[in-house]
Amino acid sequence: MQPKNYNQMKRTLFFFLFASMLLVAQAASYSGTLPVLYIQTENNKTIESKDYYLNATYYLDAMGLAGYQSIGSASEPLTMEIKGRGNYTWRDFNKKPYRIKLADKQPLLGLNKSKHFALMAHADDAQSKKGFMRNQVGFELSRMIGMEWTPATAPVEVVLNGDYIGLYFLTETIRVDKDRVNIVEQEDEETNSEAITGGWLVEIDNYDEDPHITIRENGNKTMWFTYKTPEVLSSAQKSFLTDEMVRIDRLVYGDKNSSILWQYLDMDALAKFYIVQEIMDNYESFHGSCYLYREKGDGEKWKFGPVWDFGSSFNRNKDRYLFEGDVWHNHWIPEICKFPAFMNRVKEIWNEFYNGEYSQIYSFIDAHESLITQAAAKDKERWSQYHGSQPIGTYIDRTTNVLRKNAEWLNEQWKSSDNGGNDGNDDDDNNDDNNHPENPEFNPTGTTSMYVWMDGKQVEYNIAKVDSITFEEKEVEGIIVKAKVPATWTETIYAWIWGDGITDYEHVAMKQGDWFVFVYEGTELNIIFKQGKGWTGYPNQSEDIYTTKSACYQLTQEGTAKAQFKEVDCEN
Repeated sequence: MQPKNYNQMKRTLFFFLFASMLLVAQAASYSGTLPVLYIQTENNKTIESKDYYLNATYYLDAMGLAGYQSIGSASEPLTMEIKGRGNYTWRDFNKKPYRIKLADKQPLLGLNKSKHFALMAHADDAQSKKGFMRNQVGFELSRMIGMEWTPATAPVEVVLNGDYIGLYFLTETIRVDKDRVNIVEQEDEETNSEAITGGWLVEIDNYDEDPHITIRENGNKTMWFTYKTPEVLSSAQKSFLTDEMVRIDRLVYGDKNSSILWQYLDMDALAKFYIVQEIMDNYESFHGSCYLYREKGDGEKWKFGPVWDFGSSFNRNKDRYLFEGDVWHNHWIPEICKFPAFMNRVKEIWNEFYNGEYSQIYSFIDAHESLITQAAAKDKERWSQYHGSQPIGTYIDRTTNVLRKNAEWLNEQWKSSDNGGNDGNDDDDNNDDNNHPENPEFNPTGTTSMYVWMDGKQVEYNIAKVDSITFEEKEVEGIIVKAKVPATWTETIYAWIWGDGITDYEHVAMKQGDWFVFVYEGTELNIIFKQGKGWTGYPNQSEDIYTTKSACYQLTQEGTAKAQFKEVDCEN
């Protein structure tokens, strides 16, 4: 016997199902220019952890595009596991990156067969208006210069639990494998003294929650070495790894004319790794996501690589080496670049590369733009908060121009005829600015200026002479940005700015009542407020603020995360 309201219930159910299907269809609005990866978690569970995998199914629809192969289907999906990945990108963005583990090895998107891949969201790349370029270009440069192995990556659109979540980059993860870091895989908790000499994959890291050993660099700053393979260390393995890193550290800070260091470090691998980081101007390059590996056997050396994470690249007009000035602390490389033998090898490799393969990177960028443009537009529809107002081609062009200038600057330093580039023979450990007269930023106390527009004209303040100033705004042109900072910020407040035509990045933020103020002549501004000079970590800086108008912001901070910003009434 049917209930009295049976027909009404049917109509309600039909409407619900139809509305659900419509929502799914709307959510899954892909571009049709890239393959689509469909992922369904068990019971539609939300992916909330980086530590634990969720069971899921997947299939890859090649969309009939040439060069791609469909894997699985909607009716016969394959099994997998999925979890979150990343640090800053996992914590600070709603568009999340993921790590996936397939039940069986598959050649997804033409990449080498594997169970292990990353789905890189690159929301930070879109937010920084870099055109989804940084990792793609960095990886390609690594391949071109001849690094032993570089992760392959391919763009794909992703639908997760029926929701279109945008443009992603399927990427080979760094792990010991015959098709990746091709070295012997050392066993966990190995005790045999001969077996523990090789099969190492470690990362110079900056997150102390990961399994690691530490040393004191030159007896001072702590260096973290996160061990990836093996994953669990015996006391013998821990002692071996610690002793190796301590030995290298002592040699790095030792006699610069000695060749002993190069008995432990592969010079060519490091030179190529370093050149790629300099072209990208990746100021976190020796601070985190910096990998080293060592094969088993007599005479084997530690090799830098593979490259990974170029998310701190292309943020300035290059006028100095990575290790100069107050940026992120870059372990070892400032000292290593004082070795004449190393810098001579850097110049040799650079000249061969720059005068040969390098120019092909621009054809790669053109192909990259053609491949992702429409998918990037769909990503912008889905994640408008992470995209600028201009089409992606504009940002790709801007970033390409920065890349070109980076390479030209390096060529001036390293080209075959010696023109005063750094040859590693500078004995001044204090890096006095008198040794760098061409660099207006190098002296951290004497040359950086801040500009304020008052009475219809621009007024320049030298921050060496002015810590704070109160001013009245009159006929001010440009963008005025004001911020109230967390009460825990007790050091001098600085503004870090970047963008087209900006060559002077770090400025004291002028004090006006409770506000810290920066005034910029232009129509588009990227700015970070921070306490103290240089980069001292997330607890001391705000999120990246992008604005095309004057505005006031309240900064709030929890724990060790970057300070969040909220636009507020300037009168309060």
